[in-house]
Amino acid sequence: MSNEYFFEIPEDSVASELMYIRAMTAHKDLWQGFYNFQALEVKDDWVVDPWWKYLYRSHPFKAGIIKLDSKTYYDWHVDTDRGVGINMLLNNWDTSHCMFNPNLKRGENVEHGNVKAKFIELKYKPQRYYLFNAQVAHTVYNFGDNTRYLFSVNFEEDRTKLTYDQLLAEMNSERWWEK
Repeated sequence: MSNEYFFEIPEDSVASELMYIRAMTAHKDLWQGFYNFQALEVKDDWVVDPWWKYLYRSHPFKAGIIKLDSKTYYDWHVDTDRGVGINMLLNNWDTSHCMFNPNLKRGENVEHGNVKAKFIELKYKPQRYYLFNAQVAHTVYNFGDNTRYLFSVNFEEDRTKLTYDQLLAEMNSERWWEK
């Protein structure tokens, strides 16, 4: 599925289970603060999906696993520097929810005050990567009894140099996940 908020990359990951195990067994000292989350750096040998080398040559990045504790949320926001990311939820597919607010984009007020508004939900599927538009207001709620783990890519190119629309067009024209 493709839209202005996210794109489901049509290829199952062979790395998701390994990353989940590494996150679950990582020593607490390996987790570092990252934009109000705790993040674990992903090592090169963790991501064994074949197309990652092609993606990295085209757009260098750092990858990590972000955790969100049980019964917590990350409030509505637009990413400061990141225009686009690639995410894969590693667990809690039925108990955590990622939503976009189509009415709020970069530069607009993401303060609360509306009593109600429509949202678009990204329903993560197991072992699936998603191109993620970080410049549309989004939020995450973890209703689960377990910590939520999300694999996330942070490209070296910031929001002024690499946008969601640019990378989506490149992905669709080159279909690099098939390489």
